[in-house]
Amino acid sequence: MTIFDSNLAYQEIDFLLPAQRFNINFSYITQKGLPFVREFVLRLVHLAPMSASQVATFFGFSRGEVREAIEDLVDRGELTLAPDGRLTLTEKANGYFTELGEVPRLSLLRDSTACLSFDLATFSCLGKDNFSGKWKAGLPIRVDDENASRSEALVEKNFQRQFQQILNDGFLSKSLLEDEGDPPNIYTVNSVSKIKQMPLRLPVQFKVAKDGTSVERDDFEVLKSSDYVHEQISLEVNRLTRPNNLDDIKRAMLEIGDGETPELFGLNGECINLQFLEDLGKLESNSRKGRRTFLGPIYSSANWELVQTHLAPLIKARRESKADVGQTPFRWVAPSDPFWGKSSNLQVRFAEILDKACTKDKRLYTPAIYLPVHGAEDLRSARLWKREFDPNTEATYGLVEGFLGGNVEVLYFEGEFVVVVYHVSLPDAYPVSIPIGFLSAEKEVVKSVGGLLSKYLDGSSGFDRPNNCGLLTRFGQSGDQDRR
Repeated sequence: MTIFDSNLAYQEIDFLLPAQRFNINFSYITQKGLPFVREFVLRLVHLAPMSASQVATFFGFSRGEVREAIEDLVDRGELTLAPDGRLTLTEKANGYFTELGEVPRLSLLRDSTACLSFDLATFSCLGKDNFSGKWKAGLPIRVDDENASRSEALVEKNFQRQFQQILNDGFLSKSLLEDEGDPPNIYTVNSVSKIKQMPLRLPVQFKVAKDGTSVERDDFEVLKSSDYVHEQISLEVNRLTRPNNLDDIKRAMLEIGDGETPELFGLNGECINLQFLEDLGKLESNSRKGRRTFLGPIYSSANWELVQTHLAPLIKARRESKADVGQTPFRWVAPSDPFWGKSSNLQVRFAEILDKACTKDKRLYTPAIYLPVHGAEDLRSARLWKREFDPNTEATYGLVEGFLGGNVEVLYFEGEFVVVVYHVSLPDAYPVSIPIGFLSAEKEVVKSVGGLLSKYLDGSSGFDRPNNCGLLTRFGQSGDQDRR
């Protein structure tokens, strides 16, 4: 399959939509069939009033059997004796029928409860699962404050409107469908109580068409309408979008010695040249240089598989080796890009790197992730990054912004391979930044990028202001910080 077979994802971002969970008490009306004798006696009398002896003759009942059946229906308030001695239906029993000769249905009013979640933008029912999540690794979507303050009243209204769909989706108790006949109908909502608030995570893929132009985002299946949410996403994206940085990116490429990637933007640099990307991929797949160019975040599923083709064999070999390799640096340097890391995939990948760094007997490498801060005194950024990477903060470091202009992300395994990702901002063509880069196992490339990285990590931005600010967990503490 070529990249032209479908739209190609170039960025993935999780948007966090406020949602709340509620306890809902409600009453509903259900209709059920009647026992055989009861049903057919009522159907017979519904056709025409008749005497008890006529009912006995029709069904072949004995005198005692017909007396028992009729007395039961009279006691239930469904049959009455007319002045002419014939049996007729009461008003109650007439309500069981809408047409002559049809099957009678008995309406019952019942109570039930449900614990359901609703988003606070469209008030779509999200189901009965008690999902939980944290407000991190994503961009929050803003909703009207009134939606949160009046959420119980709004959920009451939307629960009644969506009752049949909620029932069909299996979000309510199975007991509501135990009776045969038509599905139950909502009668009234007795009470709605808010239990908690949490984010609904909406993963969004930003895509390009075969001509390199941006395409419209997909709608959200979980929501009954996506228009309002798309509007809010556009507002948040516009707020964070940076000016065109292609010239800065090309300077970084020149410093790295990367001559292939600049060709992806052609002469005018207005959009991505997907034809060149495909041609380059074919050349690289037939080359022995050990380089692969890719589009999208390195932590996306497809691109992480590319990393694993190099990382997994290394881990396997180091587990089996008796050599002491535990001090080998495995560094991940984040860019100063507002859209970087806004996906739960990043947290999964970093946790995986930490988990596989050690076996029961030895360390295989020393992982560290360097996150942009203004300096060692930037406690606010340190606090935000610690919250993002909790509970995996033991290998998170602060790094003064500015490595290769702050637009480049590097994943560097010393002596083995390197991943370089340029975060390109082209706001006239694409709403969010475009991560595009390469993985290389060429020794000279690995050594060259590693040298640039070490030079910056060991450098300083001024007197007594080292670029490497040390562990985030020690920001604000006196004394030297660990600067791995």
